[in-house]
Amino acid sequence: MQCHQDYLAPTPLFVLLTGILLCYWIGLYVYRVTWHPLAKFPGPKLAGMTFWYEFYYDLWPHRCRYMWKIKELHDEYGPIVRINPIHIHIYDPDYLDDIYAGGKRKRNRDPWFMHMSKSGVMTWSLIHTETHEVHKQRRAALAPFFSKRAIAQLEGMILGKIETLAERFKHLLATEEVIDLTYAMSALAMDVVSSYALGVDVGNLQRADFGKDWLDAHRTAGYIRPMGRQFKWLVNPALMWLHPDLVEKFSPRTAMLSRKLMFPMESIQAAVEERHGRDGKPLAANTRTIFTDIHDSDLPQHEKEPGRLSAEAAGILGAGNEGTARTLAITLFYIYDSPEVLDKLRKELKAIMPSATSHVSLEALEALQYFSAVITEGLRLSHGASSRMPRIATEENLVYREWVIPAGTPVMQSMYLHHMNPRIFTQPHQFLPQRWIDNPELKSRYFMAWGRGSRSCVGMNLANAELYLTIAYIVRRFNLTLYETIRERDVEVVHDGFIGMPAFDSPGIRVNISYEFTS
Repeated sequence: MQCHQDYLAPTPLFVLLTGILLCYWIGLYVYRVTWHPLAKFPGPKLAGMTFWYEFYYDLWPHRCRYMWKIKELHDEYGPIVRINPIHIHIYDPDYLDDIYAGGKRKRNRDPWFMHMSKSGVMTWSLIHTETHEVHKQRRAALAPFFSKRAIAQLEGMILGKIETLAERFKHLLATEEVIDLTYAMSALAMDVVSSYALGVDVGNLQRADFGKDWLDAHRTAGYIRPMGRQFKWLVNPALMWLHPDLVEKFSPRTAMLSRKLMFPMESIQAAVEERHGRDGKPLAANTRTIFTDIHDSDLPQHEKEPGRLSAEAAGILGAGNEGTARTLAITLFYIYDSPEVLDKLRKELKAIMPSATSHVSLEALEALQYFSAVITEGLRLSHGASSRMPRIATEENLVYREWVIPAGTPVMQSMYLHHMNPRIFTQPHQFLPQRWIDNPELKSRYFMAWGRGSRSCVGMNLANAELYLTIAYIVRRFNLTLYETIRERDVEVVHDGFIGMPAFDSPGIRVNISYEFTS
């Protein structure tokens, strides 16, 4: 018995190490709420002391709910709050342009929030680029491919995909099948962005399930964000270095995402070899894609390595799929759920599309006042990027009222909270396109769906083209009937994992294709 007790007794070394670790954590917590540069800012002491406060609301026992707790903190402490040991959150629509500045005012991304790595997919893409200088270089390489002029040349390709979708809708009309509208819109968006970026049409519009696995994989990237912030050492290797078959054993959804991240690498390598041959000599010009052109550009060689370009492509595919699909589905939901909106929109469209199969240009659609307001309101309520978006001013202190925020501090607003602010958007939960017509200043001052400043969405012109063309052709040609879709469960954002998410038990935005117009 004595021998057994001696075996269980802690060793002096264990006691010493435990004591040192305990003293370290106590000292760190005391420092964070007393001498830390952010200790003076309003907010709960526990949030300033430890990231476990955020863990409680985003991971367990709650899931992806910290953003709503942040709103409660603002109600209690005011418009500026310290929400964790390193973050300052501001709830003030008139302070956007100071946080999300452009021009010569440098803004870095926050590596903790984006759970960036030293190398790999979590740091090589534009969205994961930390420093202002590298971001500027990478954005300059991509921007010409997403200019208004470049996207105008894609109209024919986009319309071809929409026609394929229309053929699927005609079949669904005949079979009276119920579909998840978001998956259908994802198939369209994914076929468009993969064709343009990689020169490979993944063919989701032809698949019976509309390529459900692609959207599920890209949604997973949002679900794992809170986990990645708290446990980067666990999540990042699972995405970047571990074989998907191994990851499958403990996280099937992460394994699915990991497999999809391999697709851009294979496509880019194949396109480069097809364009240049295995010996590097130039071949046919018709094999050009975004990434073969970047590969042939005068960027530094390390920026053109296959792994770097693959990470960039993965970011473009993810944003071009999930964000566009969700906005299309939600905007269509609100249109078909609002008879007055549908009637007014159809009348405006009929003026330039006299028959259901009329062809019309993107430029003509963008000139329609009410349709543009519908698109803008759909973007506001879809909350493609719902989360807080930290920016770090590297060369200046930010001043908010009487508060001086030290340079190097991640400062942010949350896109969902901003777009649901009743001070600027009356009846924020209601789909009211007329608000943008009655008050044009709303869009120039407060619209944040594409971000703001030097890090605004580089692909917004492509997404806009898909929104205008797809919605116009669907609304003019088809009647959709909502099927057991509940707005509070299936449409509205109730979870935030960087992207806006409906209830976890949502069966989706389901519809019947109930009628096709022939004139």
